[in-house]
Amino acid sequence: MNNISWYNTNESSSRGMKYSIGEKQVKVFMMKKFLIVIFSIFGLMVGMLALMAIEYQISYNKWKSSYTGKIVTNSEEKYSTSSSSTKYYDYKKYSTSSSSTQNYDYKKYSSSSYGNKDDLESLMNMFMKGLIPPSLLYPEYTRAYEEAKSWSKKPLSKQQIKIYLTKYDRYSEDATQYALNKLNVDWKEQALLRAKSFQMFHFSKEMLVWQLINVEQFTQEEADYAIEQVNFDWKEEAVKKVEAIANPGNMSKEELLELLVKKRKFTQEEAEYAIEHAQVDWLN
Repeated sequence: MNNISWYNTNESSSRGMKYSIGEKQVKVFMMKKFLIVIFSIFGLMVGMLALMAIEYQISYNKWKSSYTGKIVTNSEEKYSTSSSSTKYYDYKKYSTSSSSTQNYDYKKYSSSSYGNKDDLESLMNMFMKGLIPPSLLYPEYTRAYEEAKSWSKKPLSKQQIKIYLTKYDRYSEDATQYALNKLNVDWKEQALLRAKSFQMFHFSKEMLVWQLINVEQFTQEEADYAIEQVNFDWKEEAVKKVEAIANPGNMSKEELLELLVKKRKFTQEEAEYAIEHAQVDWLN
C-alpha cells in the first residue's frame, strides 16, 4: 500500500514538473515573438527617420548650393563694377567713402537677413512637401486638380490646360504641375477626340495637323496618332468643303481648285476629286 501511494506521488510530481516546463517554454516563445515585433517596429521607425534625414539633407544641399550661387554672383558683380568705377570716380570715392560704406553695409546686411529668411522658408516648404501631400498643405492644389479634370473633358491638350490654369485661373506653377501629373489622361486619345470634333469644319489632313499642333497645343506625336486613327475620307472632306463655301457659283473650277490646294492644303488629287463630285452650279 505504501508503494502504491509513493508511486502516485512521484507520478503527480513528474506531471507537475512537465506542466511547469511546458508553461515556461510557452512563455519563452511568446517573449521571443514579442521582442521580434518590437524590434521590427523599431527598425521601421529607424528606416523612416533615415529617409526623412536623407530627404532633408538633399533639400538642404539644394538650398545651400543655390544660396552660395547667389553669394558668388553678387560678389562678382561687386568687384566687376568697383574696378570700373575707380577709373573715373577716385576723387568721389575717397571723399564720400565713409558715408557710402555705411549706407552700403546697412543695405547689405538688411537685405541678406530677408534673403536668409526667404531661403529658410523655401527650405522648410520643400521639406514639408516631402512628408505631407501638397493637397493637404495647400488647398490650391486640390482646386487646381478639380479644375484641370473639368478642362480635360472638353477635350483639351495638356499644354492648353496648363495655359488655362496659369493664365486665366491664376494657379501657381507648382499647383498646376501637380494637377497635370495627377490627371489620368491618355493625351493621344485626347488628341483623337479633339480631331473628331473638327470634322464639321472639313479640314484637309495637313490643315488638321496644323490645327492640332499650333492652335490646340498637342505634340507632334499626339497629332500624328490622331490623324492615323481618325479614319477620315479626305476626298469626301474636300467635297464637303467645296459645298460648304458660301457662294461657290461665283468662282470658276480653276479658282476653286487653286483655293483648295494652296489655301486649304488639300492634295491635288483630293481637290480634283472634289471639283468633279461636288454638287455645285459652276460659273463656267
